[in-house]
Amino acid sequence: AGDKIAGEKIIKVEAPPIPEHYRPRRVQGRIALVGDAAGYVTKCSGEGIYFAAKSGRMAAEEIVALMKGGSRLPTQAEIEDTYCKKYDGLYGPTYTVLDILQKVFYTNNGAREAFVELCNSKYVQQVTFDSYLYKRVQGNNPLDDIKLLGETIGCMVKGYSTAKPDAEFSNPVESLKRI
Repeated sequence: AGDKIAGEKIIKVEAPPIPEHYRPRRVQGRIALVGDAAGYVTKCSGEGIYFAAKSGRMAAEEIVALMKGGSRLPTQAEIEDTYCKKYDGLYGPTYTVLDILQKVFYTNNGAREAFVELCNSKYVQQVTFDSYLYKRVQGNNPLDDIKLLGETIGCMVKGYSTAKPDAEFSNPVESLKRI
């Protein structure tokens, strides 16, 4: 293809957006979406490889089980009731927590400053590491979680009171280059 496009003009350079939410319909008929196509990407890190592999395997195992040795085809409702329910049960809380973190801490400079300060906590570091390692929300020590809530509120107050306001961002020259 190189010789066919040699000397031609690049019109636009872009990449598709990374999905940040489950797709509203992950099963249609007997077609099941997995990985990025299903919206299984973690918001804070953009990670999706583990979830792509895990969801693909889960979907395949559930569909094969529903087929009962090839004697029948599964329905959309059956695939949703097995694959989607199991996936949501295992990983739904992780996506919920990451969604909340993004909404609370990634909105402005004050919130980001609060998040940085909160990350000094050994408990936050351990829960973050364990959650990332095991791909599920970890921690769940009620006393430490209550303490963390207090620390979060304190960090938010401090972050908002000391952070500089967000600067307006505009780069029309660079934007025009990409058109």
